[in-house]
Amino acid sequence: MAIKNYDKATNYLIKGYNLNRASNNKHNLLTVLNNLGDLNLQKNRLKTAKNQLLEAGEIAKNLNNKSELLKQYKLMKAVDSTQRNFYNAFIWQGKYYELKADLQAPVEVVQAPATSPTTIDFDSEVIDTLTSSNLTQDIKSIDKSASGSRLKFNHYNFYVYFLVSALCIAVLILIVLYLKGNKNAKRATELEERNTLVELENAALLEETQNLENVINVKDKLFSIISHDLKDSLSSITGFINLLKDGSLTKEEFDALIPELSENANNASLLLFNLLNWSKSQMQSLEPKPTLFDVQEVFKDKVQLIEQRMEKKGITLMNNSLRDFAFADRSMFEIVIQNLLANALKFCKKGDVISITNHINNGSCIVSIADTGIGIPEENINKLFKSTPFTTSGTNNEKGTGLGLPICKELVELNNGKIWVESMVNVGTTFYIQLPKSKPEE
Repeated sequence: MAIKNYDKATNYLIKGYNLNRASNNKHNLLTVLNNLGDLNLQKNRLKTAKNQLLEAGEIAKNLNNKSELLKQYKLMKAVDSTQRNFYNAFIWQGKYYELKADLQAPVEVVQAPATSPTTIDFDSEVIDTLTSSNLTQDIKSIDKSASGSRLKFNHYNFYVYFLVSALCIAVLILIVLYLKGNKNAKRATELEERNTLVELENAALLEETQNLENVINVKDKLFSIISHDLKDSLSSITGFINLLKDGSLTKEEFDALIPELSENANNASLLLFNLLNWSKSQMQSLEPKPTLFDVQEVFKDKVQLIEQRMEKKGITLMNNSLRDFAFADRSMFEIVIQNLLANALKFCKKGDVISITNHINNGSCIVSIADTGIGIPEENINKLFKSTPFTTSGTNNEKGTGLGLPICKELVELNNGKIWVESMVNVGTTFYIQLPKSKPEE
């Protein structure tokens, strides 16, 4: 193996292994196994080398052959180091140095029996001097070698203890840093929770402030409408009654003014309905009471309220409604239809047409109110259903509160329905309402 002729060495060792295994020659088999293990280690057959060396170790222990056992320890350390099993390599190295130190320990010198003077020709003093001198030198040599081995082993142990101590210190530092980090993380979490709580409290205060502002805006809007629009309608009715009471009008004149009086009363009634429902919606206290009713009946009732105003303005009404049922709050639906008819009338000119149509559908009731009036500009369509009132003047400069369509949207949605609009300037506008025909499944 010294000249790296592995194949030739392998053949010799295998032959020796087989002969010694067959003759059960443990001493020679031990030597062959160690050499085979060394050979396979150099050829990087680590698993085979390890098995052979382990068997060699057992035989060496049984034969108490310390020199071969020392060789086995050294080779096992090399195998585990090559396999990167450094923990086991460290153990084998410890065993190697321990056995090596034991082998190099001072041996007890036993005085040889004195030779008979008759058989020895040398002078006894010279022999004693030579023997004593040689033994002393041998013992000193052995002591020196053993001391060097022990020094080397102690030096190795020092490094091991130093590394273990350094590792322990590093672990302690890591534990301290971990505990400190946990403490800081806990403080950061507590601070974050406090900040979150403060943010929630601020959000709650902001919401309460906004609610108070909304209440104040509702109050201001109510008083503004009552003092202006409702006052005008009621003043007109009161004026007619006072004229009749004072005798300024004959009965025939009063009868001729009844349609206008009725229209003012209807306007005041619708305005009051809108104000009541709008204020309730702002306070979030609107509660629908749905029932099953015929939508065609509602159309007939509400058309009668605006017939005289339509004739006066020269507008034609086409009621194409069919008998169909919706499951909703009837009074809320009536307010919606009355508002949509009033809007259509407001934005129509002489000769325009208002059409009422409903589309029979198995799952829902769909109604539409269309007109051929002035239409709605595209930039205003998105403003119609906003909670902030939006209003424009009619074709005869009619005024409005801007509450009607937002109220319509809220009333329809409270009844699980939808409302939407399609419009084109100078072509006309169509409002659609979709309501369920039965109680929606929860």
